[in-house]
Amino acid sequence: MDEVIPRKPRFPGRFKTFSVSEFTDREKGIDSRLLVFSQGSRAKVVEYLWLKFLWDELSKQEFRLFLTLPEVLNSEIKMNALKAILLFPKKIIRKRLNKFEKLLSLKISSKERYHGFRSRLDVEIYEIKRKLHRSPKYSGYCRTPSAVGSKRRGASGIPEALTPPDYEIKNDIVDWYHLLTVGEINLFSGRVIFHPDES
Repeated sequence: MDEVIPRKPRFPGRFKTFSVSEFTDREKGIDSRLLVFSQGSRAKVVEYLWLKFLWDELSKQEFRLFLTLPEVLNSEIKMNALKAILLFPKKIIRKRLNKFEKLLSLKISSKERYHGFRSRLDVEIYEIKRKLHRSPKYSGYCRTPSAVGSKRRGASGIPEALTPPDYEIKNDIVDWYHLLTVGEINLFSGRVIFHPDES
């Protein structure tokens, strides 16, 4: 039986909601999602969690959401900062990150911005589990040989699928992991050496 989904958050006023799939187990017939209520957009929730991760401590539920969001998993800066924090204290990575963001004219992940988000953004997270209809297991039985498909060479579209389109080829200028752990940056084949721990 499905869990009861709250119709509205505990905080007053207008709110927005979205959900993120945490995992789906077709064999057991379970779909687990995280349902989010917030006073701001999804993008603001992502930014708030990022800043809270850098300057404070995320709750267990917030950390689960943080590591489930595609905006975090697909972010080169955020994922490399997570890896760098495994090697260096968070204080050092914060300092390097802020100085490099300033150097590259990016939005600064400052403590002031975190306090601004914290003072005006309420976020509530709920775990929702649903039971799914189990898919019938494939037996491998084919009624006729034609159901298997053509065995002629060249009939498959696999070579086309393996060839990445041009727009997927990336020319990354900045190696954020190298930047955060070593403290140097390569720009357009020239090297800018920067020591972020120096004031």
